[in-house]
Amino acid sequence: MERDSKKGGMTRGGVGQRRGSEPPGTRRQYQKLGADVNLKHMPDSKACHLHPNPPSSLPKDLDLVPYTLHSHSDTLFTHLHRLKEEKLLLDCTFPLKGESFQAHRLVLAAASQTPDAFFGSKQIPGTLGMDEVSHHLTPVGLRVVLDFAYSGDVFADLSKDGAMEEVLDACRCLRMDRLRERCTSMAATPAATERERSLAIIKDMWERGVGCDVTIQAESGETHSAHRVVLAAGGDYFRALLCGGLRESTEDVVCLRGVPSRVIESILGFIYTGQLRLGWSQIWELIDALCQFQLQGALSLCIDFLLEKMDESSCLDVLVLAETYGLAQLGKAAEEYILAHFQGISAGEKFKDVPCSLLGKWLEKDSLCVESEIVVFRAVVSWVDDNPKKRLPLLPSLLHHVRFPLFSSSELQEALSCSLLYGSSRARRSLEVLRSLLEGEYRGPGCRPRTPNQVLVLVCGDTVDDEFMKRVPSQTLWFAQQFHRGPGLIRNIEWRQFAEIPEPARFRHCVCVLNDNLYVLGGRKYYGALDILKSAFRFDLSRCKWERLPDMLCQRDYFSAVLLDGKVFALGGNLDDSRYMDAVEYYTPEENTWRPAHPLDTAVCGHAAAVLDGQIFVSGGCDPHQRCLPYMWHYHPSRGCSTRAPMTVGAGRAGHTMLALGRGLVVAGGLQPLWMGFGDQLLCELYDVTHDSWSSIPALPRPHLSPGATVIDGRLYMVGGSSASTSRDTKWVHRYDPMEGCWENLGAMPHPYTDLAACSLPLPGIVDVH
Repeated sequence: MERDSKKGGMTRGGVGQRRGSEPPGTRRQYQKLGADVNLKHMPDSKACHLHPNPPSSLPKDLDLVPYTLHSHSDTLFTHLHRLKEEKLLLDCTFPLKGESFQAHRLVLAAASQTPDAFFGSKQIPGTLGMDEVSHHLTPVGLRVVLDFAYSGDVFADLSKDGAMEEVLDACRCLRMDRLRERCTSMAATPAATERERSLAIIKDMWERGVGCDVTIQAESGETHSAHRVVLAAGGDYFRALLCGGLRESTEDVVCLRGVPSRVIESILGFIYTGQLRLGWSQIWELIDALCQFQLQGALSLCIDFLLEKMDESSCLDVLVLAETYGLAQLGKAAEEYILAHFQGISAGEKFKDVPCSLLGKWLEKDSLCVESEIVVFRAVVSWVDDNPKKRLPLLPSLLHHVRFPLFSSSELQEALSCSLLYGSSRARRSLEVLRSLLEGEYRGPGCRPRTPNQVLVLVCGDTVDDEFMKRVPSQTLWFAQQFHRGPGLIRNIEWRQFAEIPEPARFRHCVCVLNDNLYVLGGRKYYGALDILKSAFRFDLSRCKWERLPDMLCQRDYFSAVLLDGKVFALGGNLDDSRYMDAVEYYTPEENTWRPAHPLDTAVCGHAAAVLDGQIFVSGGCDPHQRCLPYMWHYHPSRGCSTRAPMTVGAGRAGHTMLALGRGLVVAGGLQPLWMGFGDQLLCELYDVTHDSWSSIPALPRPHLSPGATVIDGRLYMVGGSSASTSRDTKWVHRYDPMEGCWENLGAMPHPYTDLAACSLPLPGIVDVH
């Protein structure tokens, strides 16, 4: 069981020995971070450690802030039950009528009215010893006691003859008053509440030293008492340490080398309460220890703290910390914060220590947020000027990312007066571009403006009114102003209304975004066969103004719309609730007209379409015979459809979404055909265009039938919809991050909209999204 201490593992000479390293924020740390411009995560998060002391420039703590993981008691008792099932650290045996029941004395004590009596004299409450108590118990009664102690619940059927009496006898014998009340009360306390009560009793015994059977010692000599079984249930590291046959599993004192006493105290406090008190003064050394001891719940609280408290003075240090320990979610959030606040961050001292590769990566981003492109130029000049001897050769490559055609005349003159440009022979090309722009003779490629603050936007949809009496279509456009992360798993989205579509309100429509214009197409205004719409509108973001476009050639809902070669395509859909369409049409903004394109191979409704590598793909949907299709087609506007490999999950899919994500197409949500009718489809899959093949990705945590969906910064957002199985509307927003390979619940929409549309729009200056 010994492991190499250089890998951060366990050794017989003690656990947790660490190597020294530089504090975050130093130039060398940033150079390490920038060594890989792709920010690949380290294969072993414990292979590199930060110095326990945070950078002196970080904010000072006024008070430590408490963060609570509300699911902690559930997780801890689940692990305690697992230890019992695997017969680890058991210290209490009940021989009953040929059967032997084993448990953890501490867990039974936490469920009892007199927990202290389970310790000290090593006998059960009262004057009865273990053997004497066993004579008063039955297997039925003891099983219910054990179920309650480890889960807070009762699973047995107490209506059977004699069962209730046997359980009540066990409650009297073992002083299980809470269990007796649960069995006899008409309104039982929730099991989660019972687990929290038991954990509070365990915490009280820990604080008083009752039943503690192991001492954790810091290298400096300070000691902390604890219960072996609680530590083993608290995390995999301690489980391996205390149950894996190492020397520490039989010793009364376990030394954690290199871990300060205050950190050990915080870790034990979390294991016994699910709470950490956090501040900048100890967050660095605490994360170091939590990664080492594999305490993911506590680590999530630290990440919540950093996300909540991150600002311009700390975000670069947070990025270093995240990359050091392979915390992908935190690293992505820190980088997004840097991009959103680049103007202020680039004026700070820490910015001068950013490596060239990382700086170049940021400068090429469209989402880099600056008031004017001259800010980017000034940031480059400031960075080079901090160490001109080494950095001047890097100037041309950085200037390549500056979008000179966006400069005003005065900004061009400012750039031309910069002496650094004349000190590098390789910067001559940039000087020529600046002069040609100032003289009006520039003939090079244009530059697209940076589009910071791409935000999630909800467009219309259908919901239930406040009195739950009828369904009400919406005219409202909402955007997510900020995603809030509370302690633990708590998430909340701050929504803001910014526009209303001209009447009528609509749902089952489609949206597209082309050249900062939002197109809203078709759908329906209510549930009648004559309520299906062919109208189309365009919203100009620069002027915040709606424009009515020519009607589409056909009214349609439950259709798909995509952009290709500057044109808006509408494909298939429902015509009048009795006929589905194979018709395709496209809108050309320059001509302001709709024209027909080659039809689809099949009339289809509730399908999905997406564009990848300049090609349109169409998946699933229902045909006129109400058959749910598993097909995937490649569609060409003048040649029609060609068949690709069908989807592999289920017998078909409709009411779903398909979006380009990276080099593939993600298909998610919707419904599937069942033996009788239809049901929710939670399984998702990814289509590889190059190899014409499908692979699975993580399943959705909740149903999303006819949702809205969009991609922002390489992550897929699924919003709203409903459930085919329950007919209930879905209010949740879920995000799939391919880097982490999981779905995350970000919070709820302002209303539980279904049959809505979603997109991402640049709304600079009025939002704060990070």
